[in-house]
Amino acid sequence: MGILTRFWSYVSDGPFQLPRREYHHFHNIVIPTTRGTTEVDHLIVSRFGVFVVELKDYSGWILGNANDSFWTAVHFRQQYRFQNPLHQNFGHLKAVEELLHVSQHALHGIVVFRGSFRFKTAVPPGVLLHRYRSWVASHQDVLLDDAAVVRMVTTLESRGERGWLAGRQHARSVRERYASDTECPKCGGELRVRTARRGSGAGSQFLGCSNYPKCKFTKPLG
Repeated sequence: MGILTRFWSYVSDGPFQLPRREYHHFHNIVIPTTRGTTEVDHLIVSRFGVFVVELKDYSGWILGNANDSFWTAVHFRQQYRFQNPLHQNFGHLKAVEELLHVSQHALHGIVVFRGSFRFKTAVPPGVLLHRYRSWVASHQDVLLDDAAVVRMVTTLESRGERGWLAGRQHARSVRERYASDTECPKCGGELRVRTARRGSGAGSQFLGCSNYPKCKFTKPLG
């Protein structure tokens, strides 16, 4: 479809349509991490791996590349910057890996955009438009045995939290992490002063994670 994709209309294609005997679905689950908590929109456990789905609902134009720290949504004359959802979901994948002790080869992550939007840049790899049930179902290699699936589901049921209160506590935890000027809220690395080398902001300083390029978190200085 080229650089300019067509407008899309929302079509429900959620994991609840997958066979429940094979797929264990957790929706809006808050899980603990070494740095607080993280909230996963859809977490699906099956013999075919663990699927981590980040949903984004936007209208208007979307501009963003895989390596950008922030993407932009343009709706009429208003612009909104939001964190690169691929980076955001990477953090979710690491949290799930840490909690469930699951190997990376059994982890599958995807970002799904929904709403009346249009990508003005090429749709980055790792992003789907509306539907993801077929993407989940396309993974048919058995990666986990039944005992591992039961263990992970039990861990999520006992340590994961859902509901309004859990979401509020998570939001407070996120605000506290992102307020720090010394510790990266994504990976826990040290934030260091760096100087932009290119682009319109060349020469300006910002805070960047010491684990770059593995972690690409940045924050304005001051």
